[in-house]
Amino acid sequence: MPDLSYSPMATQFDVIIIGGGPNGVRLTPRKSFEAWREVVHGRSLPWTDAEARTAEALRVTLLEVILRLSDTAERERKEAQERQELLIAELNHRVRNILNLIRGVVTQSRASAGEAEDFTAVVGDRIQALARAHDQVTSANCGPGSLAELLTVEASAYLGAKADRVVLDVLLEPQAFTTMALVVHELMTNSAKYGVLSDSGGRVDVRWERDEFDSLVMHWAETGGPAVKAPTRRGFGSTIIERSVPYELKGEAEVRYALTGLTGRFSIPAAFVRAAPPRAVRAVQFEAVPSFSFGGTALVVEDNMIIALEAEEALTALGADTVDMAASVREALRLIDVSPPDRALLDVNLGSETSVAVARRLAELGIPFAFATGYGESFQVPPDLGDVPVIKKPYGADSLRQAFGRPRTH
Repeated sequence: MPDLSYSPMATQFDVIIIGGGPNGVRLTPRKSFEAWREVVHGRSLPWTDAEARTAEALRVTLLEVILRLSDTAERERKEAQERQELLIAELNHRVRNILNLIRGVVTQSRASAGEAEDFTAVVGDRIQALARAHDQVTSANCGPGSLAELLTVEASAYLGAKADRVVLDVLLEPQAFTTMALVVHELMTNSAKYGVLSDSGGRVDVRWERDEFDSLVMHWAETGGPAVKAPTRRGFGSTIIERSVPYELKGEAEVRYALTGLTGRFSIPAAFVRAAPPRAVRAVQFEAVPSFSFGGTALVVEDNMIIALEAEEALTALGADTVDMAASVREALRLIDVSPPDRALLDVNLGSETSVAVARRLAELGIPFAFATGYGESFQVPPDLGDVPVIKKPYGADSLRQAFGRPRTH
């Protein structure tokens, strides 16, 4: 095998020519450079003491930085774990409280309700009042909720066309929102069923002021309705009105059943009150609940069976002839292709997917639909779907009637 060597003064390397190939003698790069050698002498000077100290300081500094980052990461991980455990414990506490509250509402409502249908309606209305209050509090990032808005929403939800007869003079936002939600709900309910709002002539005035102790004092006055009679027995609703504020807020509650109309005075301690910009006295206007009857087939897309069954019952009560149910997008699209419904109710969150694809298919076919969600105001309807009604959970027949009864724009 031929050998070719080349030795410059600074370096030395050997190149081996590999011969015997089909093309004669050739340099083969991979085989040739296996024999590459280079020896370099005297190119580095010894480190001085200063350079050695600098290198050692740099090494120590890097070690300290790495150890500090490691300690910080470990501390943050531990704090995150502690926060997670605290949140889980707080969530567990609140869920248990909510369940206990609902159980108490169910148990205490049983005595005042006669037939099963009446009992169901009473319990449902009270839970809806709590849900509306929760929506208003969370829409303000769990801050103080406006009592003016509480009264407005409660009047609109319960009274419909009569709600424009509730006059509000509101200056403050109370923090004790859940308690006042139940109190206001019971006052509205009694007034609509037995008081001044049960006919076409009466009205309710609600006025606010601060007393000498800086407490918020709410005055409720009913005028212009039929003669009022004091109840012969105290039901759960009366207990809520008269005892909730004193018991839970350490405030005061006085209710008088005058012949000309019920009057009430509720004092909420300053600790539960936050100041808000003053608002002038005004009459609140609302649209009447539309008169609307269902019919034909309705589709319910909901991954929770109990909620789906409740929706089926509500739609049937509103006149739907048939209610189909689907727990997934695939099943819903299949039902639509087999037999298009006349209207549909779509839960936004279906576990690992959303119902937006079903909504777009219904929009293509011109079938009216509404979204149902527990996300409150945080859910935004995709712009390409137009003005789609959104119902907040928990919902009932009135919510469905309002959603499907109003005109829709595209």
